[in-house]
Amino acid sequence: MFSLFATMLALFGVIFLCVGSLSISENTVSQDVHSPTENYLLWMWQRRLYIYSAAALLFGFCFFLQVARRKINYTEDSKAHKAAKSNNSSEKDAEVHVSGVKIFYGSQTGTAKGFATELSEEVENLGISAQVIDMKDYDPDDQLVDECVTKSVCVFLVATYTDGQPTENAEWFCKWVEEASTDFRYGNNFLKGLRYAVFGLGNSVYVGHYNTVGKNVDKWLWMLGGKRIMSRGEGDCNVVKSRNGSVQADFLAWKVKFLNRLKALSKGEKKSCSGNCKSGGSCKNKKKHGADEEEKAAVQDNGSEVDLIESSSEDEESVLPDEKISRSVVDVEDLGNIMTNIKKAK
Repeated sequence: MFSLFATMLALFGVIFLCVGSLSISENTVSQDVHSPTENYLLWMWQRRLYIYSAAALLFGFCFFLQVARRKINYTEDSKAHKAAKSNNSSEKDAEVHVSGVKIFYGSQTGTAKGFATELSEEVENLGISAQVIDMKDYDPDDQLVDECVTKSVCVFLVATYTDGQPTENAEWFCKWVEEASTDFRYGNNFLKGLRYAVFGLGNSVYVGHYNTVGKNVDKWLWMLGGKRIMSRGEGDCNVVKSRNGSVQADFLAWKVKFLNRLKALSKGEKKSCSGNCKSGGSCKNKKKHGADEEEKAAVQDNGSEVDLIESSSEDEESVLPDEKISRSVVDVEDLGNIMTNIKKAK
């Protein structure tokens, strides 16, 4: 196209020079007869062919530039489109399964806060961003539902305070979650997509209130549709009954399990099939086995509560009737019946 345009331009130039040289003699003669303005107009009229040709050539040149520019833009757009497609495919290949870990702590003496800081450092060592959040600075009514779509994992390190109540900084969070779990306006799918894990801190000396807050938070989040990624952990400040010797050792054992689970989630791995599957084969009843696993996890989570209830009932049965009377308030009207039962027991 460029060569054709150059040829046309050269041809018009040669014609213009030839005709111009032939008309030089005529112009010199006519300039003596007419005025300068007339001579200029006459000159323009005599060379009207060249003027028209030049104008046509100019318009053709502009049209050629526009066509060339559109062609260049089209090639650039096609390259950009291909690059965008390649970027999208690479992003799909590098899909993020865990965007980060948010560690919430409810602490009164600072133990749970220290555990949260320690866990955040371990998570960041895995290359996953971690954020430590004080539960008093977090509004579950506005922010908790956002955790369902951010692909984050929420960890709740909550301590049980006096009479089985939450700590001061976790009081509002626990109150809101408890009320929402029983409110029909929220439903059991309100926190669908939320992935969470709970570790409770308590003291088994207080049998009736041991790790009450951790159990309740785990239960309330599950009732709102959250999905626990692992069974609830419990730290016991009572060294005698602690599974690992201390609350710090209990947290360390739970932390190792949590980090291993987090690694699997970050790779997109799911829970392994619990059915009788052949090695390297696929399980046809994955959904069924997955449901069985969830039921087993729920049973494990509630197992400690059942143990506490059974142990407390057995202890009460082993107590003598006289001790039962001394530990309870007796109405005067029932005093006679109680005395007769004591006599029969003796």
